[in-house]
Amino acid sequence: LDVSRSMLATDVAPNRLERAKTDLIDLVAALEGDRAGLLLFRHKAVEVCPLTTDTGFLLQMLDAAAPDAAPPGETDLGDAIHKALDALERQASAHPAIVLVTDGEDLAAQAETAANRARALGVTLFTVGYGSPSGAGIPDPNGGEIRYHGQPVLSKLDAAALSRLAAETGGVFIPVGTARADLGDLYRRHLSRLAARVYETSL
Repeated sequence: LDVSRSMLATDVAPNRLERAKTDLIDLVAALEGDRAGLLLFRHKAVEVCPLTTDTGFLLQMLDAAAPDAAPPGETDLGDAIHKALDALERQASAHPAIVLVTDGEDLAAQAETAANRARALGVTLFTVGYGSPSGAGIPDPNGGEIRYHGQPVLSKLDAAALSRLAAETGGVFIPVGTARADLGDLYRRHLSRLAARVYETSL
């Protein structure tokens, strides 16, 4: 889950981050005994919940997700994917998948390399994008908006980049944009079928 300051933009009500957290509750509620974990990222990702079936603890950590929960700096989607892959390898997931929840801003530009690693490891990457293509201002800690040379800095949903990342691993891009998403449906339609897909290809 992206907790960078751009996720506080209010083109999604009440803001991108809070909407994403609400939507992720739907996904957790749909889990059918599968383990799930949570990483929060800005510049670097932090694993706040290892893979677990303890949805109560997972939801507690999700509720606490905020920009100060991860190291500040340039948003690095690649590091988030790599850290998630490390966690999946370390905790031996049978049918591994990553759900990357973000507005798609990637200032470190390492995400495609990480997606290539995911494909090589047989990990499916699903991307869920929040925000508007036209962009929105980014709130600063003092109550205004972040500016550069006097002009507001706009944060835009990078749908093209998120779509490419998902396609690289045979996953799906969910363009939430500014609408309401049912990520429980993402689980029912895609994530829960990964085991069936693996079984079918083994016959």
